[in-house]
Amino acid sequence: MPLPALLLVVATLLPLASFALLLFFGKRMGNPFAGYVGTAAIALSFVCSGLATYSWLHGGYAGSKPINLPYQWVPTGEGIGQRHPGYLDVGVYVDSLTVTMFFMITLVATLVHVFSIGYMHEDKRFPRFFTYLALFCFSMLGLVIGGTTLQLFIFWELVGLCSYLLIGFWYEKKSASNAAIKAFVVNRVGDFGFLIGFGILVYHLGNVSLPDMWNLLGSAGQGNAIRLPGGEVFTAGLLTVMGVGLFCGAVGKSAQFPLHVWLPDAMEGPTPVSALIHAATMVAAGVYLVGRIFPILTPGAKLVIAIIGCTTLTMAALIAVAQSDIKKVLAYSTLSQLGYMILAMGIGSWMGGLFHLITHAFFKALLFLGSGSVIHAAHHEQELPQYGGLWRKIPVTAATFGIAVLAIAGTPLFSGYYSKDTIIADAGGFAALATSHGGSKAYWLLWIMPTIIAYVTAFYMTRCFTLTFLGKPRNQHLHDHAHDTPILFLPLCVLAFLSVIGGYIGIQTMLRNSMRETQIAANNDQVFRTAWQAPLPGEFRSGPEADGAAETESKASGTGAAGASGPLSLHEAHEKGHHLVQRWVMPAFVVGIALGVVMYLPGYKYADRFVRIKPLAWVHTWLYRRMYFDEMYQWVFVNVTLALSEASDMFDRNVVDRLVNWTALGVRRTSDAAGMHDRYVIDGAVNGVATVAQDLGAAVRNHSGRVRMYVTVLMIAVALGLAAAIFAVLS
Repeated sequence: MPLPALLLVVATLLPLASFALLLFFGKRMGNPFAGYVGTAAIALSFVCSGLATYSWLHGGYAGSKPINLPYQWVPTGEGIGQRHPGYLDVGVYVDSLTVTMFFMITLVATLVHVFSIGYMHEDKRFPRFFTYLALFCFSMLGLVIGGTTLQLFIFWELVGLCSYLLIGFWYEKKSASNAAIKAFVVNRVGDFGFLIGFGILVYHLGNVSLPDMWNLLGSAGQGNAIRLPGGEVFTAGLLTVMGVGLFCGAVGKSAQFPLHVWLPDAMEGPTPVSALIHAATMVAAGVYLVGRIFPILTPGAKLVIAIIGCTTLTMAALIAVAQSDIKKVLAYSTLSQLGYMILAMGIGSWMGGLFHLITHAFFKALLFLGSGSVIHAAHHEQELPQYGGLWRKIPVTAATFGIAVLAIAGTPLFSGYYSKDTIIADAGGFAALATSHGGSKAYWLLWIMPTIIAYVTAFYMTRCFTLTFLGKPRNQHLHDHAHDTPILFLPLCVLAFLSVIGGYIGIQTMLRNSMRETQIAANNDQVFRTAWQAPLPGEFRSGPEADGAAETESKASGTGAAGASGPLSLHEAHEKGHHLVQRWVMPAFVVGIALGVVMYLPGYKYADRFVRIKPLAWVHTWLYRRMYFDEMYQWVFVNVTLALSEASDMFDRNVVDRLVNWTALGVRRTSDAAGMHDRYVIDGAVNGVATVAQDLGAAVRNHSGRVRMYVTVLMIAVALGLAAAIFAVLS
């Protein structure tokens, strides 16, 4: 096994070993030794990931053929294009994306473990917490290194199980147990769609290894039917159904509309769990899945993905504006940022979506751990109206939290600026390209909404920071007793540093390498071409093709970005997108931050005035109640289900039970009739015979002496007759 793959396999197994050790001996280890064991294991995984990254970059692997090690597993019968005919494969697949994801996951997880030692030190189930964290990390790493869609699904479900255990960790709280059940059930809805897409894939290919899947279905982006090697035709419609089905899994895990309702409630779990879920594990798994199936998505499937992403990023950002719980604000912020990533996948910005996934992990982990530090300092108070002026009490937390706010707001020189603006630029370029080729002007909504939400993001995150750290204390008792914890500083400082430099440390280079490696593995240089042939005849690509091949195409066509007439070329579309970002998106961080500070520096003084205005009050209530999605689902699904169950109960009692009871009554009546016949006929005859016999017996008993005399005389007569007969014969 090549060294990078070996190191990543070891990095995957270390949390599993930690889980087994803590499972059997965690209670004996106690607090804090159990935390040290779990932290040491994931820290060693991070070391292995770092060594694998170094080996990958300096060992000649980057940008060349990826490491693909398939192993035959379950016999399934003949399939199409299998490496091991008749078997379903499992294996290890390592490319630049795998290496990058491992580095990010293990780094963030290590910092979360360190933070948890201080945050959870008073919890009575301290060893169990680190046991669950170890299994969570193993599940996510196993998902990333898996070489087949089957492994993705297996570890996908294991990630869901771990999230259920961790969200409901404080299960004695009814709200926590309900949140865990809600997360589990909602994700099962998404996984149902995943299973449909997965079933279609296995039925037609017989195997689901990533390179084979890309090789056979890599031209799905052209929007045409695909003829498989065996002669079977994989129709474009079925390809779209398969892609949307697989995407449904990501809708659940990454909490996209309409399955987004579980993620805000997941804040009932410990804050380190929230950081891990929102930054590096569960919600990241959905975006990673879409990244892996991206080459086999049809234009129709991508359009669905783009619409879902755009809807989610808009809806979640607006809800975040009205939330008062600091963790709920961050939860809806995560939903919005995930919407940006999913939108990127839908418009063909594969590199932009995954780039934002990684940079977002740094500043979102920092935001959640920072909120955990605030909550810990404020003795587990989470409401923003109770805060204010905390920068004097916890200055390190305030400074690092502020860096994360600048990053997510898209401030230049911070990581979020590079990744989010890449997505918005690609969205603008895509819309320009689509409309120039005769597409609907509605495509511009895929750029307009992310642009507006860039302003909203800077505003609501500044609101959160201002209400927490600036201004005067609104709860003097809480402010006076707030205190900082030194062990929480290290993770915050490291993540703050990464939130600054994350945009230019080579992540984009690694993702470009991954695109080339995927093309090599699939033996198809078209797997990242995004064809929107209905209604768009042109193509839009993001990444190295857009930088090189598209520019060549533009020059060959004799058109340029300036003063071009007619349909845009790829290069012109990209230029258009970047121009739109510079003009409309660059001011977003200034406007949003300034408005947030001005409005909320005096606390809720101005906000309370606004919400007294009736229309604004209604809008505020609507947003504060999360657009009533929970209530709507309660009525549409829960109440309807309960109504159906009651109707079924009534049918059971009034129809089924009555039918059974009537049948039983008929049997009983027949039995009664048979019983009457038995009593009046058969029993009468038997009783008559018995009576006669009894009478004869009584007569015999009453005349027994006379009977004996008659019998004696009869026997004497018989004896004399026999003697006479014998004498006559002898004479």
